[in-house]
Amino acid sequence: MLSRRQRVALLSACAAVAVTGAAVLTAAVASAAVTRYEAETSPATCDGVIESNHTGYSGSGFCNGNNTAGAAAQFTVTASAAGTATIAVRYANGTTANRPADVLVNGAVALSGAAFNGTGAWTAWATTTVTASLNAGSNTIRLSPTTAAGLANIDYLDVEVGASPSPSATASPTTTSPPPGRPSQCTGSSPITCHFAVSPGNYTVTAWIGDRASAGNTSMSVEARRRIVPAVTTAAGTITQYVVTINVRQPEGQPTGQGGTGTSGLTITFAGSAPKLSGLTVQAASNPLVVYLAGDSTVCDQMIAPYAGWGQILPTRVSAGAVVANYGDSGESSGSFLSNSALFPTMRPLIRSNDLVLIQFGHNDKSTTASTFRGNLTTMISQVRARGGIPVLVTPPVRRRFDGNQLDATALHVNGVGVNLPAEMRSLGSSLGVPVIDLTAKSEALVESMGPTNSAQLYLRQSVDGVTDNTHFSEYGAGRMADLVVQGIRERNLSLVSYLR
Repeated sequence: MLSRRQRVALLSACAAVAVTGAAVLTAAVASAAVTRYEAETSPATCDGVIESNHTGYSGSGFCNGNNTAGAAAQFTVTASAAGTATIAVRYANGTTANRPADVLVNGAVALSGAAFNGTGAWTAWATTTVTASLNAGSNTIRLSPTTAAGLANIDYLDVEVGASPSPSATASPTTTSPPPGRPSQCTGSSPITCHFAVSPGNYTVTAWIGDRASAGNTSMSVEARRRIVPAVTTAAGTITQYVVTINVRQPEGQPTGQGGTGTSGLTITFAGSAPKLSGLTVQAASNPLVVYLAGDSTVCDQMIAPYAGWGQILPTRVSAGAVVANYGDSGESSGSFLSNSALFPTMRPLIRSNDLVLIQFGHNDKSTTASTFRGNLTTMISQVRARGGIPVLVTPPVRRRFDGNQLDATALHVNGVGVNLPAEMRSLGSSLGVPVIDLTAKSEALVESMGPTNSAQLYLRQSVDGVTDNTHFSEYGAGRMADLVVQGIRERNLSLVSYLR
């Protein structure tokens, strides 16, 4: 019997599959050998520099190409026999603009202008997959940027040679099935809003973004401003398929209904400057890994712009087969989250064996004693473990309160009765054997490195957002915090690691 991860591997797990000149239905493939070729390892070459300054890469580094057209990364790969290969290119693009590149195999263009869209941050890695014919023996695969912006940062190629379609897949690189078209549940053109009358639960959503006839710029979000795909640019004739797992609940934003309760069912919104949608399907998800979030307003799905919680952005970093269920709620302390019937008492019965529960409190524990704080967290930990789940403590992100060039004690969550709340969480995690993601320390380093002025963009500014708030995040800031949480997940080698994009 296949494991959960093996079953999910048969899907295009949020991989972007770009095909110029034809719509494409990505085929699941039977198992075949995959060989990894690192960009920093000879005989690979990089028209630029090999760097290691952005976390999340594989091996010892990545190729940061020169910002010029034609400044390529080239790989030498070996095929035991001639045939069609699936080539997965892992990359990061911290800008908001596509950095297209021609994919040349043995000197001939196999794909013109493959999209390497923005990933949200240089530490956020994504995969673009193409197919090409390889010769028996040695082959060169060259990624040659077509604009003056140059390449995205290139981490590696995974090359799978000789894979054949599984019995359930009928598409092939030469005879492709078209996307299913826009369903009747979708209305509008900019934005495109799709609503499905489904019950609360987890769903696999497949979206074909792009259009055969015209270029597009499309983002995808679900429910209460929960970001799934940042705005991506597609050329005319290019359609990109995304497969994601979505959690649906009611209310759709904050569990206590702050800011509005939304609508029942699943709402999916395609926005951007020129949204294009060529197909959309929604199916019940089979046994996904669920990551529950227990936290406050810095975590939650904020209904109203410009506010954003890091849990609202975290789904952009997670591929199909895992799903984020965000039970964060504004104004909650460790005690109120435990006692409010809409929060922990509702979330706890849903937890299954091996699900992750990320627990972040501190902002609203302003007068909580150390013993009470530890007691509240211990109760959550024990009840999560009783359900078979895996609790993870996340220390709270810092406020933007400077004393000179350093953050003050209030910013670092030393509360009004003198309790160092992050230190209590670290100590409790150590004594109970609970993994701790030290988001306080990580965000402190980030905010202080940016300084009193530049760090303002992480939070809310009057000039940009219409409000000044040095506790809550802008969408950009929430994304940076989500990156730090992902970094902690990797460092602790939690089960979500294999589902991170």
